[in-house]
Amino acid sequence: MKVIIAFEVKNYVEVMESWPINIGNTTFFLERDGDVVKKVCLSYANVGIENAPTVTNSPEIGERAKINISCGGYSMLAIQQILSWQAVVSGVQVFDLDLDNYELRFQPESIDEQKKIPIKSFRRSRNDSLNSACDFEQIGRAFCVGRIDDSRIESVSHYREGRLAYEAGRYIDSYNNMYLFLESRYCDGKTKTAQQVELLSSNKVVCESLEDTISDMRALDIATSNHLQGVFENKVNIRESIRTLVLLRGKLRHHSLKSPQRWDPNKQNEYEMPARFLGAVVGHIAISESLDEIYAPEPVKKFKDISFNAGFKTEIKVGTIRLESKPSLLLSLNYPTIFMSSQVCLHAARKSIAACDKDSQLSDTVKLEAIHGQTELEVFILELGLWAYTQSRTISAATTSNHILCSFEHFYSSAVVKHEFTFPMEEKQINIAYAWRLLIDCFDWVEKKEPTTRILSLKCFLNSKPRPIVSYRVGAQIQK
Repeated sequence: MKVIIAFEVKNYVEVMESWPINIGNTTFFLERDGDVVKKVCLSYANVGIENAPTVTNSPEIGERAKINISCGGYSMLAIQQILSWQAVVSGVQVFDLDLDNYELRFQPESIDEQKKIPIKSFRRSRNDSLNSACDFEQIGRAFCVGRIDDSRIESVSHYREGRLAYEAGRYIDSYNNMYLFLESRYCDGKTKTAQQVELLSSNKVVCESLEDTISDMRALDIATSNHLQGVFENKVNIRESIRTLVLLRGKLRHHSLKSPQRWDPNKQNEYEMPARFLGAVVGHIAISESLDEIYAPEPVKKFKDISFNAGFKTEIKVGTIRLESKPSLLLSLNYPTIFMSSQVCLHAARKSIAACDKDSQLSDTVKLEAIHGQTELEVFILELGLWAYTQSRTISAATTSNHILCSFEHFYSSAVVKHEFTFPMEEKQINIAYAWRLLIDCFDWVEKKEPTTRILSLKCFLNSKPRPIVSYRVGAQIQK
């Protein structure tokens, strides 16, 4: 079997002729469109058929088949060889190759091998793991923020490159870029270990982000990484945790062939956990800054004015159902969008509950219904359980130790995923107003974990009982 690894050329390179160069079982060749080089390829002959892709069907009905593509390490060998070639040729012609997004091809060398290769090609891609499916409103408001400092542009570029490197499996590059975010932003040009530890330890933003990340990840496998020893120990203070990160930066940045502790660029997986941890620390800072500016009053107003003046707006009509024989609340909410998303629904749901509370209606409101102003299709429904219609309008806890179970469905990577979490409940009795506040607490918990989560439905249960205290769901027209 032949294994071919093809690397895409990202810049414009013209070559008037090309033909395969065979050295041993390795062949170097170019793929061109006319005289323009599109791909640089390496082919390996006489590769064992055991390195061919395999497809394993699951015995479970409805389960997907599993595909295994290993290629016997030839992709890493190809990267090593192509980097050597690239270093030599760069003096006369620069080739900007996409080493993260290469293509694997498997070609039989005999009739017998032909039926043993179920997959003839596979393209490694970054997939959609970096896609948060944000609304255009967020993207547009970011433009309305206007000019920001050059220093921030520089530091965020390191964060961006770090995330791209992590998704490509280049964990050492990812760690170094994430650290460069901290160094360029907070270290004032100082590079010595003691200086950086002092500057980072005295910075409130860095320390708070580090403390929150340690708290969130303490129970995960990441806390067992040898390279993060001491970071997750309760007795170690933040200064010592920062010192661990600074020392690791020195090890990964200064690659000495004489050092017995030098890192191997071909063994990136060893540094996945440190890269993930530092990425979470830096991400906490970058996300907070983005959200603070995107949702600041001035960009919100500027984007809304532009949207409404151009006719890009949608009306949501919200009506409430009360137990008392009193006027119900009717809201007309206008949003600068022509696409109804789950994010818009969640914002409208929050605003509707806040309006009921402000109008002193929350204590006897049992249902909120929202429809699209133009199509009159259902947008979302918020509803309390049957307990709210009883004479007492309360639900009592039966045990001394009680908890709330929150179960929610959300859209993620072209699929609907279900998650659950619990938290203790100190109250012994739940009334209507308290139930609505429980719902808001659950929304807050989800958004704190991931601000771009697209909630499609959410239910709260007392002590895992079968009937929900309160529920929320979007209409059938809301796809994302």
